Amino acid sequence: EKDRSPRFQAPLKRPLPVHFAHAIITNATPFQARGRRRLPLLQYGVQLSSVDASNPTCSVLIIEDDQDDVFLLNRAFDDARRILCRDIKTEHIENGLEALYLVSRQDLTENLPDILVLDLNMPKLDGIKFLMTLRQSLVLKDLPVFVLTTTTAKSIHEEAMRAGADRVYVKPDDAKALLSIALDMVGSGCGPGGEARHA
Repeated sequence: EKDRSPRFQAPLKRPLPVHFAHAIITNATPFQARGRRRLPLLQYGVQLSSVDASNPTCSVLIIEDDQDDVFLLNRAFDDARRILCRDIKTEHIENGLEALYLVSRQDLTENLPDILVLDLNMPKLDGIKFLMTLRQSLVLKDLPVFVLTTTTAKSIHEEAMRAGADRVYVKPDDAKALLSIALDMVGSGCGPGGEARHA
């Protein structure tokens, strides 16, 4: 099996973007009481009030064609699950076209995911076209979609937001930063009422 651990031993190749640089707080004091480890939640930039304890299950659909990135995202959501003591279920699909078919089918069964994590550069249907098509549906127009991309180009981020993304994050080269993103997604997209589109 491919050893992916060195990826997180190297220093960051680029500075953390504004979207989550503020999330890494070192002097936080509140602690999560449940679980074996008591970790300071605020060091990951998550407000305790943003997590909906009355509806603990959070389903995440990862739309990503890079298997390494899928592995890292799943690991980040696994860590978020332990920190928040909340059931977080992830599902993966490799391109936008199949993702559109999946969410359209799930809409018929009222089994939509709570969050979509979307890459932009994908085969068959790229992330921008996926967003534009998704937002044409009256039922799917409010489904939280978080773009996670390698590009740092502001023009691409703005295009994604215009197409219907709720937030845009740059893929980090650091495990802690990726965990911050995962926690932010869960807190924003799986809270009561779907706050992400009104943030």
